[in-house]
Amino acid sequence: MHKLIMGLGMIGLLAFTACEVDVVNDPNNPSLGSVTADASKAELQLLVNGLEARQRGYVTNAAQMFGSFGREVYAFFGSDPRFLNDWLGLGGNAETYPDFFGSAGTYVNPYLAVKQANIMIEAANNSTKLSTEEAFGYTGFAKTIKGFQLLWPLMQQYQNGIRVDVEEPLNPGPTLSYDAALQAIRDILDEGFSDLDKAGDSFSFSLTSGFDGFNTPDAMAQVNRAIAARAALYAEDYGGALTALNASFMNLNAASAADLNVGPKHVYGNSPDVNNPLFYPIDAATSTILIVHPRMLEDALPGDGRVTAKFAERVNNPITDASLTDVATGDPIVGTHQDKRWATNTSSIPMIRNEELLLIYAEAQAREGGDAVSAINTIRNIWGVGNYTGAGDTNSLINEILFQRRYSLWLEGHHWVDMRRLGRLNEIPTREGGTIYTQVARRVSEISWDEG
Repeated sequence: MHKLIMGLGMIGLLAFTACEVDVVNDPNNPSLGSVTADASKAELQLLVNGLEARQRGYVTNAAQMFGSFGREVYAFFGSDPRFLNDWLGLGGNAETYPDFFGSAGTYVNPYLAVKQANIMIEAANNSTKLSTEEAFGYTGFAKTIKGFQLLWPLMQQYQNGIRVDVEEPLNPGPTLSYDAALQAIRDILDEGFSDLDKAGDSFSFSLTSGFDGFNTPDAMAQVNRAIAARAALYAEDYGGALTALNASFMNLNAASAADLNVGPKHVYGNSPDVNNPLFYPIDAATSTILIVHPRMLEDALPGDGRVTAKFAERVNNPITDASLTDVATGDPIVGTHQDKRWATNTSSIPMIRNEELLLIYAEAQAREGGDAVSAINTIRNIWGVGNYTGAGDTNSLINEILFQRRYSLWLEGHHWVDMRRLGRLNEIPTREGGTIYTQVARRVSEISWDEG
């Protein structure tokens, strides 16, 4: 009975939140049953729209919580001191407290997108309104997004593992170990890549402007391989990462910041859509803002263009919090800079970019004994810090790549994950006296399900 109640609650949550697939008996709107039984292209387009909207759900938490864990930012959120204290390990404990404060964004939200993708796959496979090629277009796109989304709860949970098979709310698959879950995600991405290869020259659905340049099966397959390269890096399959990169949209000849920024994006808008969740007016008086961690400014190379491109000084409104002091000096930690990447509250946010692909390429080459320096120099020269002049051994190259990833991929959900996968969490400074977490505790709903 306990599991039945939980399952019904899960179904209710999905029905309430996934407005694109509400279970209603309205002849003018699709019900879940009608969509999965024999969907029209109009109904399938609603699922595509919903999947694009849903897949943005991880962005806020990946930046704010992962960024706090990795000391890329301080979350000065006056509305609730737990954002600052718990995320820095000054209050709650992420590793032992189920349903750790403010962690749903990189767990629940991605699973809602996965549910949307699963419905879309079922609907496309069951529709008589689609040709075989058209159906593969829907399933290839959905599996690509599904694989991407599942990486976020896995990166949050790490050695706790996650469930990958969640197609049946009342009969979910087992919790897989980190390695097994990562392999399952890679398999999903491979299935999506195979489907896209059989999807013809064009999709029979439309995507938002966030996928401009990537809105055909061939181009979406390149996105799929970019995500697969990230997953291969996490799996320490460096040869696999290079193979995936070769089929991705990676551009080794990038010559400008615009070239580095090429890739699919999450789009935002004004009501009834949602705003860019990371946008804050520059230097505005506020008690709620993400502040650049001081070490990002202190460790930067002279003349690094990323500092001026990403960080804006709060000249008139530096920010402090009484609970945040430097344990070495006792002085308040002052927030002097904020994120300046977004021009407006409707600016798009990258999903995965060429800059990340170049850095994956460099790391894989370094591990495989290839030419990592060329890709490193591409990044360094675009941002104005000149060629790499350090040692050429693998450890030195990895140190350099990690440093470049910290600045190039700042607040994109990577640094905490990078330091953990390289066994360097102890190198993250805790000047405020906090804790560097390894992972977030398994959620109470998961524990209760297995015990019920």
